[in-house]
Amino acid sequence: MSLYATAQLPAGEPHIVVTRVMVAPRALIWSVLTTPEHVKHCWGPDGFTNTITQMDVRQNGQWLFTMHGPDGTNYPNRIVYRDLDPPRFMRYNHDTGSDGGLGFIGEIGLTDMGSDKTKVELRVILDSVAQRDGIAGYATEGGIQNLDRLAAFVAPMANRKNRFEIERRFPVSQVRLFRALSDVGDMKQWFAPQGMKVIKSEQDLKPGGIYHYGLMSEQGHEMWGKVTYKEITRNSRLVYRQSFSDRDGGLARHPMAPTWPLEMLTVMELTAESETQTRLKIRWIYSGIDETEAQTFHAAHDGMRDGWTGTLDGLAVFLAANA
Repeated sequence: MSLYATAQLPAGEPHIVVTRVMVAPRALIWSVLTTPEHVKHCWGPDGFTNTITQMDVRQNGQWLFTMHGPDGTNYPNRIVYRDLDPPRFMRYNHDTGSDGGLGFIGEIGLTDMGSDKTKVELRVILDSVAQRDGIAGYATEGGIQNLDRLAAFVAPMANRKNRFEIERRFPVSQVRLFRALSDVGDMKQWFAPQGMKVIKSEQDLKPGGIYHYGLMSEQGHEMWGKVTYKEITRNSRLVYRQSFSDRDGGLARHPMAPTWPLEMLTVMELTAESETQTRLKIRWIYSGIDETEAQTFHAAHDGMRDGWTGTLDGLAVFLAANA
């Protein structure tokens, strides 16, 4: 489920239409979509990566690439550009690059919404409504995830304050640090700000799975949160949507800051610097379209740094006692 992207199956038409408004000018989004070094990081559903062997963005030019699924499966792709009107519109044929592979016509439209916002429409055109309905279940969700990934990639490029970063080194192996960040038994011992204790910690560690947790202050005030995993690369990378929650796991506003973003993207990257030292880089990305939420996020970087520093201090104490 996405807070921002929507999908439609127009009645009587063999089309799948996915739409999202992004906080970036359309010239920037067009550039990302047509530059190999950019688009390889944000094309496809959650957890997919790309190897690009050719990208010739002109009429009848080809984009040849292989998508690598989270399970290691490789998917060859070929796009042949048929109509280009930068930075407004592209139309292309998309198939597997081999005879008999499933193919369709794709369109991407970029509409300037003002205030450096752009409506992005991704349209998949099949041969028949029956063919569309046969793939709609996974194709609509894949399209939504694709546009959400693109939005999260372009938002910090449009405004660097849409991204907050912090790094810390820990004197443990990459495997041990990843376990501390992903094992529910470990997380409930350290994953809380100073002065709060964990009162609930339940997790389904898989793409689309949820970590639902509850915290309580020394004064008895409760705070609930929810993580929805988007990408899990064991021992090296975690990507998830993060939001405040209620006791039942529903979305909720920050209990003390109602203009805080309803949802953010968290990216954790682990890099082994030796067998006994690992660098952790954490990014929070805001890619929503609410200007008040954006301003709140932009103004809170110092507070976020203090909060994350305290949380990572707790992680360091935990790892020192549980190496």
